[in-house]
Amino acid sequence: MLVGITYDLRFEYLAEGYGEEETAEFDRPDTVDSIEDALRTLGFETDRIGHARRLAERLAAGHRWDIVFNIAEGLGGFGREAQVPAMLEAHGIPVVFSDALVLSLSLHKGMTKRVLRDVGVPTPDFALVESPKDIERIRLPFPLFAKPVAEGTGKGVTPESKITSKEGLVRTCRRLLDEYRQPVLVETFLPGREFTVGILGTGDRARPVGVMEVELKAEAEKDVYSYVNKERCEELVIYRLYDGPEAREAEDVSIRAWRGLGCRDGGRVDVRADAKGRINFMEVNPLAGLHPVHSDLPILWGLGGGKYLDLIRQIMESALERCPAPAPAKASAATPEPARPKRKKGGRVAVVHGEVADDAPEDEKDGLVQAKGVSGALRSLGFEPVEMDLGLDLDKARSTIRKAAPALVFNLVESVEGKGCMIHLGPSLFEAMGIPYTGGPATAMFTTSNKLVAKAMLKGAGMPTPPWVDVTGSGPARKRGKGRYVIKSVWEHASIGMDESAFVDAESSEWLLGEISRQAEKRGPVFSEVFIDGREFNISVIGTLESPRVLPHAEILFEEYPAGKLRVVDYKSKWVENSFEYNHTPRTFDFGPKDGALLDRLSRHALGCWRIFGASGYARVDFRVDQGGTPWVLEVNMNPCISPDSGFTAAAARGGLSYVDLVGEIVELAFQRHSSTRRGGGGR
Repeated sequence: MLVGITYDLRFEYLAEGYGEEETAEFDRPDTVDSIEDALRTLGFETDRIGHARRLAERLAAGHRWDIVFNIAEGLGGFGREAQVPAMLEAHGIPVVFSDALVLSLSLHKGMTKRVLRDVGVPTPDFALVESPKDIERIRLPFPLFAKPVAEGTGKGVTPESKITSKEGLVRTCRRLLDEYRQPVLVETFLPGREFTVGILGTGDRARPVGVMEVELKAEAEKDVYSYVNKERCEELVIYRLYDGPEAREAEDVSIRAWRGLGCRDGGRVDVRADAKGRINFMEVNPLAGLHPVHSDLPILWGLGGGKYLDLIRQIMESALERCPAPAPAKASAATPEPARPKRKKGGRVAVVHGEVADDAPEDEKDGLVQAKGVSGALRSLGFEPVEMDLGLDLDKARSTIRKAAPALVFNLVESVEGKGCMIHLGPSLFEAMGIPYTGGPATAMFTTSNKLVAKAMLKGAGMPTPPWVDVTGSGPARKRGKGRYVIKSVWEHASIGMDESAFVDAESSEWLLGEISRQAEKRGPVFSEVFIDGREFNISVIGTLESPRVLPHAEILFEEYPAGKLRVVDYKSKWVENSFEYNHTPRTFDFGPKDGALLDRLSRHALGCWRIFGASGYARVDFRVDQGGTPWVLEVNMNPCISPDSGFTAAAARGGLSYVDLVGEIVELAFQRHSSTRRGGGGR
């Protein structure tokens, strides 16, 4: 059975310029990873669709699914959560979780409370403030509580939300009206204990699966489960499974609310006790967060001894039980999201790499490994690969390529005659010949291959990159003087020249300039960069200039490194297989909830780099994260290694792309860019 997955990724909206609070309800990539892993373990075939706009594109292209696992929150309007199920309902495609009617109703807290009050569910008295004049009509006794009528994740909720005076009521309501541009719900404040109740199932088969108390620590914002308290829940909130006197009443109120609203499959109901200890309904969340260790429903489930896989299993069982047996989805439905390959059949592809001498170092020989891997994948996709190298004789290269008459050039040129400063010659030649080619455009190749130019562009765009100084004494670190620096090649990548001698402890600015000059005599053009002591990350990006996506984040670990040994990715760790460094620097894609905000920042910065340099195709951005948690862009690689055992390939595999799929997507992106450029679009 083919299961589509719809979702909103927070970092994508942050990259578009939306704020931290605006995107608070959206998901992290590892949430989608966890859901997809669980579904696949349960035997389902999966297809990542993405947000509502991508779903619309897929539906218009004729793609279909047996059922769609929907956690998309939407952006804007009271019907934002209903957009995805509404589109699916229009096409007769079943959806996991509640339908469009329920999601529109439940998002509006005022409407929800009116319906539940009508069916006898206890809920605090309330009033709706749609304009400042409505404030004067409120006759509820203090204390009161105010919040936006259609937001979640504590958005708009601060200590000022608890109101004890008329002045406070006016101030808070006006602020919320101004900031959120929607009505404000004002209700009687409930001073008692707060619980969230997990619900699984639909209608008469719905059942509570646990009651979890939410207790604020002393250092948390007082009395309110606020936006800040939720964002920093690991340090400010205590969650405990509760089975005391109020638990049965909490379950009763919650299940009556769940059934009264018509919610389906799984979610949460939030309740709180009044001054007399009676449980009242506060909110329902029919699209509850599903991060395995950060979201309330999985936390509650885990506290009761349940496994995440079983939670997803029971949600799917509920959805499939109420849905008719689907007709098999069309074959096209298995095609991943729009950017993924259409798998054009036939046609010759020139797989072009740099010339490699017999005695070349390992980093240059890797070009041949890439070429063999890419050629094998192309054959699986129905293409005819022809491998060829590129040297300084561009007339010869032009003649060879023309003779082969390829439909596409797969560009693997990382250097020309061993010189990284000429990496842009390949794309420049292909552009002049009018042949589609993979990877970044020539301008992006040139600007990113010169690290000094790249760093100046990054700094000019406000992107954090370590301060530097060049051989002339120019650069942001020219007056920094004493400290630890790394001496880098201006042009070469692949950690060429990065050994212990490249890391120096400068005694003064004068000493550093002397050291730069000394190393330049041996290594060619170099510069010094302030050394960032901390963690190292590689962020892989793939897509068009307008629609890039970040693959799963990778961190390089420094295992069993002795005290005093620099934790850096040097030449040995990349290329010398029998070295300590090579065997003790594994990568990991697994992160805990405390890294969530950092991963979002890394994604946002990587996408920022993508746009600064006008990238398309695929790229990798390397970061160091200092002891204070600040990410610094080290380098942007517009033509990263994609051999079958490379880091980029591993990130793609973690994101659900096989090696053949990865090569196929890179090919399709090249055709798309060429087509767009010929129509007058695209380019930088």
